[in-house]
Formats: sequence, C-alpha cells, structure tokens
Amino acid sequence: MLRTGDAQTPSGSWLWDVDASLVDGMKRLLRLWPSQIGNQCLVMLAAGTLFGWLAPEQTPWLKPLATVFLQASQIVVMPFLICELIVGFGRLRAGSLEVLARRGGLVLLGLWLAGSLVVVGLPLFLPPLVTSEFFHAGIFERTEPANLLTTYLPDNIFGALAADNFPAVVLFSCLLGILLQGIDERDQLLAPLAVIRQLFGRLNKLVVKLIPYGIFALIAINVARLNGDQFIRMQGFIALCAIAFVLLSIAAALCLLTLTPLSLAAIWRLIKGPLALTASSANLLIALPMLVSNLQEQLPKELALDSGRTVDGDEVGDELAPLVSLGYALPTLGQVASLLFIPFAGWYVDRSLEPGATARMLLSGIPASVSGIRAVMRQELLQLGLPIDLLQLVYINSQWLYRFEKVLSLEGLVVLAVLVYARAVGAWRYRPGRALAGVALLLGLTSLLGGATRSALANALQGSYRNDERLLSLTSTDTGPAPRDVQGPQPPQPVNLKAIKARGVLRAGLRSDGLPWAYRNNKGQLVGFDIDLLRKLAADLEVGLQIQEAPMPQLERWLAQGRVDLVAGGIQGSPSRAIQNELSRSYLQVHLALVVPDDKLRTLQPGSGMRRTSPIVLAVRDEELISPDIERRISRYLSQGGPPVRVVIETIPNKAAFFSSAGQQRFDGLLTSAESGASWAVVYPRTSLITPFSNNLNSDLVLLIAGQDASLRRYVNGFLSREQAQGGIETLYNHWILLKD
Repeated sequence: MLRTGDAQTPSGSWLWDVDASLVDGMKRLLRLWPSQIGNQCLVMLAAGTLFGWLAPEQTPWLKPLATVFLQASQIVVMPFLICELIVGFGRLRAGSLEVLARRGGLVLLGLWLAGSLVVVGLPLFLPPLVTSEFFHAGIFERTEPANLLTTYLPDNIFGALAADNFPAVVLFSCLLGILLQGIDERDQLLAPLAVIRQLFGRLNKLVVKLIPYGIFALIAINVARLNGDQFIRMQGFIALCAIAFVLLSIAAALCLLTLTPLSLAAIWRLIKGPLALTASSANLLIALPMLVSNLQEQLPKELALDSGRTVDGDEVGDELAPLVSLGYALPTLGQVASLLFIPFAGWYVDRSLEPGATARMLLSGIPASVSGIRAVMRQELLQLGLPIDLLQLVYINSQWLYRFEKVLSLEGLVVLAVLVYARAVGAWRYRPGRALAGVALLLGLTSLLGGATRSALANALQGSYRNDERLLSLTSTDTGPAPRDVQGPQPPQPVNLKAIKARGVLRAGLRSDGLPWAYRNNKGQLVGFDIDLLRKLAADLEVGLQIQEAPMPQLERWLAQGRVDLVAGGIQGSPSRAIQNELSRSYLQVHLALVVPDDKLRTLQPGSGMRRTSPIVLAVRDEELISPDIERRISRYLSQGGPPVRVVIETIPNKAAFFSSAGQQRFDGLLTSAESGASWAVVYPRTSLITPFSNNLNSDLVLLIAGQDASLRRYVNGFLSREQAQGGIETLYNHWILLKD
C-alpha cells in the first residue's frame, strides 16, 4: 500500500514542472516585448488597428484610457517646453541666435515651397465632377477670420496657456530667453529653471511610459469609427492627400539623405516613436517632448557614427528644443499641405481653380494656417467665393485629415532640426548626383501617381452622383394612414373638429413644388416632411387622410370655400397670411438662404471681394417672403461693409422656372429657406446653397386652418406641441432634411 507522501510526490513534481514551463513561457514573451519606446509604439499601433477592426463594439471600454493618456500628455507639454525655450535661448552663445534664425528660416522657406508646389500641382490631375450636398447645421457656422496679431500677441499670456495657444506661448518664452542673454545675472534664474526643466523632463518620461497603451486605445477607437461611405465619397481628396503624403515624405527623406550623412535607418530611429504617437492621436503637440528627447539623445550619436566625428551633446540640448518649438509655432509643412483642400473644394463644386489663383490663395493661407485648419479654410473659401458649406467635408474627414497634417508637420520639424543642427556642427554633405536623382524620382512619381489617380477617379466617379436619387427615393416613415390622392376641387363641407371626425377624413391641400415638405418621389408617391406630419395628425384624430396638390393661390381659395380643412407644404407664416387665414402655431423654424448657379457663386458669396455694378436679381416663389425692407436687409448682408449693392426680388410661378435655362440666365439666385434650398440644389447639382444671412433671417413653418372653429385650432396646436416635446418633429427633421437613418 502506497503511503500518502509517495503518491503525492510524482504529482507535485509534475505540477512544479508545469509551473516552471509557464514561467519560462512568460519570460520568453516578455523578452519579445521591445525595449525601445518607439518599437513599443509601433507594436501597439498595429495591435490597436487590429483590435478596432475585429472588435469595434468593444472599443468604448478603451475611452477612459485614451482620455487619461491625452490629458496627462497635455499637462506635461506646455511647462516642459516653456522651460526648454527659456533655458535654451538663455544659454545660447553670442551670435548663435542670428545664425540659428538665418539657417532655420531658409529651411522653413524650403518646406513651405515644397508644400506649396504640391498644393498647386496635384489638383490639376482631378477629373471633372458635379455634386451638391444635403442640408446640415454647420452651414450657418461663422468663424472669425484669422487674426495673426492676437494669435501671437494675446492680451493675457495666462489665457493663452489655458487656451493652448501654442504660438503665443512659444513667442513669449523665446522672447524671455533672448532677453536673458543681455543680463549679467542670468545664471541666477537659469540655474533653478534648469532644475525645473529636469523635473518636467522626468515627469515627461513617466508619461512616456503610457504612450504605447495610449496609442493602442486611440487607434482602436478611431479604426472602429471608420465609415466606408464617407471614404468613398471623398476618394478624390483622399487620393490627393495620399499622393501629397508620399511625395513630401520621400522629399523629406531625400533632403536628409542628400545634405547629411544620416542613413534611412538612422532617420527611422529618430522619428518612429513620435510618428506612431502623432499618427494615433492626431496631436503633434503631445509628441513634441518625445521628439526633442529623441533628437537630443540620438542625433549626436547618429551624426558621430555616420560622419566619424564627435559631436557635443550639450550643444544639441541648447539649440534643438528652441528650434523645434519655434518650427511648430510657425506654419508647418503639414499645415501648408492641408491647404490642398481649397483647390479640391473648387473642383468639388465644379469650379476648379487655376494654378495662379491657387498660388495667390497660398499667400494669405500660409500665414493664417497657424490659427487652425477650419479657420483658414473658411477664410479662403469665402475669399474665393466657394460655398462655405464645403466645410462639412472637413468635419466628416477630420480624423484622417488631422493625421495627414500632423504627421507631415512632424516630418517637417525633423527636417528643420536635423538640417540646421548638421550645418551648425559641420556635418553637412551635399551630394548633387543624389539630389538630381531625387528630383527625377519625385517628378516621375508625380506623373505616374497623378495620371493613375485621374484615370481611376474618372472611371469611378462617372455617373456616381446619386444624392438626387437618394432624395427622390425617400419613402414615408410609415406613421398614420396612407393618404388618398385626389384631383380637382372637392365639394365644400363644414370645417370643424366635430365635422372632421363625423366624416372620417381629414382633407389636406398641399402646395406644389414643396420639396422636401411635400413632393412626389421617383415612384410617383406624395411624400415629405409635411405629408408624414399630416399622417400623424390623421392617426391622432382616428380618421383617414385625403390630399390634393395645387398652387398656393388655388389652395387659399379652397381653404376659404371649405373645400380643404388644412393646407401644408412648407408654408412660412406672415402677417398677411394671419389676416386671411387661421394659422397654427409654429412647428419648425427655417432660415432664409439663396440657391445660386455655380457660375454666379463668386458674385454673391459674402467676403469674396467681388464688386457688382448691376443689380442682384433674386427669384422668389412665395411672395409672402417679400417684406417692405427685405431687399434692403439682403443688400446689407451681401455688401458686407463694402459699397451697397442693389437687390431686386421678382416672383416666379414655380421654383422650376428658376432652374430652367432662361431662369439661370435671368436670376442670380433663388430666395428660399435653407432647409428647402439644399434639397433643390441636390436635385439640380449645377447650383449651390449659400447662407449669406447666417441664421439671422428666420421664419416659422405653419399649417393653414380653414373655418373659424377654435376647438380644431386648439387641437392642431396641441398636437404640434406634443410632437415637438416628444421628438416627433426631430425625427421627421432627421429623415427629410438631414437624411439621417
């Protein structure tokens, strides 16, 4: 009989062996984990991409990690760089600042020139395109033009710190450091600042340990958000940005390979960590400390290794941090390249810019780019007379567009820092043969990629405009009874709440050409915002719905004769209508705007700089929109502080008259609501919606009610109030105006 100890010994030994194997396996896995932070970032970048693609529904769990990482990074950056700038500039040797500015300025000009060549040249490869977009709330957004004076010289430096106004903080810190050079007792301030710099440097290293995990969370969340439809719709811009990124990245690498002894491997070692962080977070600011640290620690070694000479590491620390920070505060390569959106926007509305116009745009766009992508793009869209609602494309594509800008800016800062420093320490090598080969390579790639893109886009986009089909294929939200369409005048009947319930039918008149409130879809069905609203009302009354179309004057006669109970179709309330008919309460506020032929956009777009001597002739379908002072108010908006322009408003029998060939020649624009005008511009894509009045000229949509029955009016108003309170109006708005699922 075996003793207990004898029986347990083999088992315990086996378990011990298994535990030892697990420990060994874990050790081997840990040895596979990269020791360098840059490699860790690349691994987590790939892992986050895979996670976001395979398990997008799980990415919300990563949001707290991403938030903590971004917040911690933001806290460290500003104090770290302020100390770097003050100490760096304060310790510069006499005369070195002038040399640094001269060399850095030349490199910056070269970077701006490279970005400008891409912005001017690449749009020439775009094929023709016809398009119009749906209504969105962003068309009323108004951003103040970029003010470089207040950007760089705010009235409160602490407010600039709180607002992350990096250019102002950099300029202020640089000025303090430069002024320190003329003070004999500067070491008394520089010594404690140097200690503080070391402290923030250690804090930054602590935050750096979070970077791989922050990258994993950020990239997973953003991959999960990718929308294939948006990607396809913007393939022209995406193609241009991809080519620009390839060309400028190759140009940056060739520049360093031609003018310095660095190898591709050395360049990659310098940039891989900051590159992964910038690409995943779309935030170059938080990558700056890591970039400065990489340059300070690795650049002397790389230059010494490749050039065979010893480089003073202290010299690097004194000059690189100020140089990188200044380069970031001034227009960067990525910001210049992002102005590619402006000629793309012209192409997008079938108004391609000539190269000369694009070059002139860059003269104002490059200095203003430090105020942010959205601000400078709005400024240039207005200046060129392009539809301001094209800004929605920036919002839709902001995630990858900001990465395009920030990664190229990072590459530009690396070129700036390496070239200036290599020149300062004598590690400069010019290879004309390699330079000529690089130029030939770039020209060949531009021709090849540009030609292939033009051909591919022409084939892909041929007949691709389907926004009109999408609008005309909309069907009802299936609320309430299906309406019965009748033709011709119906016999008069009493109009009151009791009579409607007794007959079991709600009779509604609809104004013709009421897109998107009431119109016929491609199946011939009467559909629209107001149709669904009336269906809900009929269901609430527990009666059927009878509808008939007619021009507005005819509908008002039928209303007075008791042949219809209600009139709808995007009718805007007015004092004269309130006198002639019973009006319901407002169920939606709309905003006046203009639908303009594409070839007349620049003459009407506020801020375009165009001056007109002839009157602006506007068409209007609803004469109730014409008030005694409406022409004067519109003139004031279109003049925008310039010489006043005369505005003439003429009524037309129907909106189709404006979109006819004769109407496009006769009229400069159609005065209508923005919510309706966007739909008309979609159906007629050679026109565009503009909002020169912002959201300042508004009116209310109402229902016209027949008879004098107070109970019917109160019932309708109570129904509309409930629909607004319970989200029914918002649901219809999303479906018919915004075209959201």
